[in-house]
Amino acid sequence: MGWLGLLVLLSTCQRNKQEPLFRSLDATQTGVDFVNTITETDSVNILNYYYCYNGGGVAVGDFDNDSLLDLFFTGNQVSSRLYINAQRTNDEPIMYRDVTEAAKLTTTEWIMGVSVVDINADGWLDLYLCVAGPGRDRPDARQPPNRLHINGGVNAQGVPVFTEQAAAYGLADSSFSVQSAFFDYDRDGDLDMYLMTNQVNGVDKNMVIPPDYPVTRGATNDRLYENLGRVDSLGHPVFRDVSARAGVAHEGYGLGLSVADLNADGWPDVYVANDFMTNDHLYLNQKNGTFRDECARSQAHQSYNGMGVDVADINNDARPDVMVVDMLPQTNLRRKTTIAGMNYEKFLLETQAGYVPQFMRNTLQLNRGNAPTSARQTAVPVFSDVGQLAGVHATDWSWGPLLADFDNDGFRDLYITNGFAKNITDLDFSNYQAAETMFGTQTDRTEKQQELTRLLKGVKVSNYVYRNTGRLTFTDETANWGIDRPSYSNGAVYADLDRDGDLDLVTSNINEPAYVYENQASQRKSHAHFLTIALIGPALNRRGIGATVAVHDGHRTQTAYVSPVRGYLSSIDAPLHIGLGTTTRVDSVVVVWPDGRRQVCRNVRVNQSLTIDYQTEKAVPDRLKPATNPLFTVVNDALNLHVRHVENRHNDFAGNPLLLRQYDRAGPALAVADVDGVNGDDFFMGGSAGQPGMLFRQGANGTFSSEPINQTETRCEDAGSLFFDADGDGDADLYVASGGSEFQPDSPDYQDRLYQNDGRGQFTLLPNVLPAMRSSKSCVVGADYDRDGDTDLFVGGRYEPGRYPDAPRSYVLQNNGGIFRDVTERVAPGLSRAGMVSGAVWSDFDRDGWPDLIAVGEWMPLSFFRNQRGRFVNVTGQTGLGESRGWWTSILPLDMDRDGDLDYVIGNAGTNVDYAPSVQQPLELVAGDFDNNNRIKPVIFQYLLTNAGQREPVPFAGRDDLLKQWVSLRKQFVDYASYGQTTLAKLLPNPLPANAKHLKACTFETSVLENLGKGRFRRRALPIEAQFSTTTGLLAGDFTGDGLPDLLLSGNNHAGEVLYGWADASVGLLLAGDGRGNFRAISPERSGIWLRGDQRALVRLKTRRGTSLFLAAANADSVVSFSQTIKP
Repeated sequence: MGWLGLLVLLSTCQRNKQEPLFRSLDATQTGVDFVNTITETDSVNILNYYYCYNGGGVAVGDFDNDSLLDLFFTGNQVSSRLYINAQRTNDEPIMYRDVTEAAKLTTTEWIMGVSVVDINADGWLDLYLCVAGPGRDRPDARQPPNRLHINGGVNAQGVPVFTEQAAAYGLADSSFSVQSAFFDYDRDGDLDMYLMTNQVNGVDKNMVIPPDYPVTRGATNDRLYENLGRVDSLGHPVFRDVSARAGVAHEGYGLGLSVADLNADGWPDVYVANDFMTNDHLYLNQKNGTFRDECARSQAHQSYNGMGVDVADINNDARPDVMVVDMLPQTNLRRKTTIAGMNYEKFLLETQAGYVPQFMRNTLQLNRGNAPTSARQTAVPVFSDVGQLAGVHATDWSWGPLLADFDNDGFRDLYITNGFAKNITDLDFSNYQAAETMFGTQTDRTEKQQELTRLLKGVKVSNYVYRNTGRLTFTDETANWGIDRPSYSNGAVYADLDRDGDLDLVTSNINEPAYVYENQASQRKSHAHFLTIALIGPALNRRGIGATVAVHDGHRTQTAYVSPVRGYLSSIDAPLHIGLGTTTRVDSVVVVWPDGRRQVCRNVRVNQSLTIDYQTEKAVPDRLKPATNPLFTVVNDALNLHVRHVENRHNDFAGNPLLLRQYDRAGPALAVADVDGVNGDDFFMGGSAGQPGMLFRQGANGTFSSEPINQTETRCEDAGSLFFDADGDGDADLYVASGGSEFQPDSPDYQDRLYQNDGRGQFTLLPNVLPAMRSSKSCVVGADYDRDGDTDLFVGGRYEPGRYPDAPRSYVLQNNGGIFRDVTERVAPGLSRAGMVSGAVWSDFDRDGWPDLIAVGEWMPLSFFRNQRGRFVNVTGQTGLGESRGWWTSILPLDMDRDGDLDYVIGNAGTNVDYAPSVQQPLELVAGDFDNNNRIKPVIFQYLLTNAGQREPVPFAGRDDLLKQWVSLRKQFVDYASYGQTTLAKLLPNPLPANAKHLKACTFETSVLENLGKGRFRRRALPIEAQFSTTTGLLAGDFTGDGLPDLLLSGNNHAGEVLYGWADASVGLLLAGDGRGNFRAISPERSGIWLRGDQRALVRLKTRRGTSLFLAAANADSVVSFSQTIKP
């Protein structure tokens, strides 16, 4: 090609290679040279001041009123610093100058959080600084009060000059403060203050105490200060502490604070992220000057070590979502040296004491809308944690999450700060320190601890940035966007510092200059559009704090809530920034002010700064949208149906800590039939071991009455049930399959039972009609497989106690005049040990007139057994499905595309888990008696990043849990670090022993199978909302009134391991079908489906009037009954 051609090619490649989104600017370029230097001494160190390395915050705002954004950093052992924006034109680079001394903002205290607020409404931004200690090497000095620096305007040199006046305003609080937020909680027009505190006071931070124990003035109690208004003699407002009266009365180790209208009622609510075992606080404004902590009703679980928090709408559905960060590492070595194993007993103590479950990972709580309440109750928003599905749950020792649109595509991305200067969670260090400080005097031990701690390395990891795909998932762009630099970072802010239409980033670091990242989105040829919105609010709230802004651009709506406090210890007083993607004109911008009044700007051009003034624009009362009746409504009261399933707890983890779930919470099973021939359908609900199964009869008035099926036979765990005519007399008899895990193998308590109906709904247990079936089962389904005129049964085996993951016995039971024989080995040998079956359906999938069988289960492929005139052949490999092994739970036939054949919906574990598999990176299980002690070791492997930077299969279990099962490995893994470097290939012999099992799961997607004809199928995942959690219940029907087949789903699994957490994000789901096999999710507020908890069964009944009634039963929870509000 010659030299000229080569140069042209190289030049083209350079042009096509896109620069990172962010460009790092150093202190010599920007003038921002702040370093939050921490110097350990004998009196200031991680041992006697636990928050020694928790860092400081950043604030951005226009302090000198020149329309340019300035920066403020809080200092711990160094003074806080103010940097004034020195950029004169938009074409100049980002440049600042330090004016701290001239502004009289030098500090000597240990400052953590900062809030920007015009507290006296004079048009100049003030600063409120939270003091967490004396600072400057004075840990034993008296705790100084927080500082309020009032901006007196600029001097002759253009520098704003501040005076400290916290005492005069009544805000000189001397608690160990972390962050504050100013907001108008009582909607009287002025700004009040919430103060978050956190004092590690010698009490065991993870000690289990009742969370609702009221301590209104404890060291770790937050404060609420009411603005009493301007005092004329002082010339400014004053504040008073109203915490106790307002219901701010719960303790917590607060690190993250955010204010937002979480339930969309027009009143500001407060979210507090708490460290250690204390639950986060979700304070809903009761509109009467009080708050109520509704975290238990609002969230299924929380982050265990709640750090920073941000609240914003991530999916443009006009509902604020909540991002809380924690400390779960991303790499295998960090995980294995931080987490020893699972402490299930401690988890039980916490939840039994009243704590909302907490798991060690970031949580991205997606707002699903408000659950139904009475007219006099404050609406409670319901959240689903989708952090694992989104891919943002593991970012190591994280501090500040910021949700903002960095690439201007119309969806908020996520930036997270990271790092800690002393790795005090290193388990090897903890063990070594304990051994080295075991003996000697207290002074000797303390000196030795300090010596060892000084040598301890830090967790120096990169901050993270994730791009929002717009589909509830995020992609890690840390390297691509240019911020992959290991650091000890804490507070951070975003703002358009250089006024070029994109958001820049500023981050405070420990022992390193602050990071300033210039966003280059606006410099790209195909850069997306934006809109900047500045609000000028009413007289006492000129920044419009508490206003909601909605931007409508034709195909979507973006909403933003004005609240400066963001992330961790930081505050952003800057115009709202809205990325617009390719949109070239905004239809309207709607502002709802804190007092409820509303303004609209129409036909707004893009790429501009828009100012909306409360005083000059016409504001009118907000028009509330008329309420839309949901498609379903709960009818428990009307049916007099108030029943709760009772579960007896059995700890499977005690005997096998390598399990990822327990198998004792099998029920309740539901079965439906008209057992007495009058008044419509009745139903049976199975009981747990020690509890009788109950029959619920429908009465003439449509209500239900209950009676036990059998008071004496209560030893078994009812796992599956079926009404069918066993003896050919025309009425519905009852089969109950026994399951669970609390009994020993081959226990008689696993025996199934058959109850005969006398025709009037009275049932008698029949002896000697079933074969011996002493194994744990999951389901029973009936069909006349041999076409002899009666109903035969398939009973699925679920679990082999002590032998996981061995396949238990499954059964084909042939009906011979009401006596059932086990004919499995004769007619279906492949079904005898088909796997850990969780669901099955008889269905003639080849359309030859003989009922075939499809079985699904854990570690199983979707298993198809063709009925060849009463004999079954496994034809799974002929279905065209390829690799389909998953953790399948349930199956339902329907003709979803109305082409005349049966398609199928199959429930699965969902992809909202830490170990969601794929064909390329499956979840693997290798089980065997590797050390010949007659105990199976089921070692599960997930793909994680290793030290080599590659994702490899590594043990899921922590070292302590593995060694409980496999004691001989203690010699191989003498510490946690060596265990953190092992992989499947290193841990297990190759080849595996002959008796070992190697299983894989390649998909967790709840899916549909499209029938292609001739016994072939195509699998497609259902919409992402169906992947939020495990799906257990499935129903099909026309639920939206358009004549097309829709789907109802229920799910969750509270039996999972409690290290990374339960599957509990489902609230039930209505999927509307289009008649062509496609489905879309209907929001819970529109559908009326709110099925929370550990759902197990979902059924439909016919009432005496012929209408449909639906029942959902959850383990250890109440049955929910609901009906359609429209006629199908």
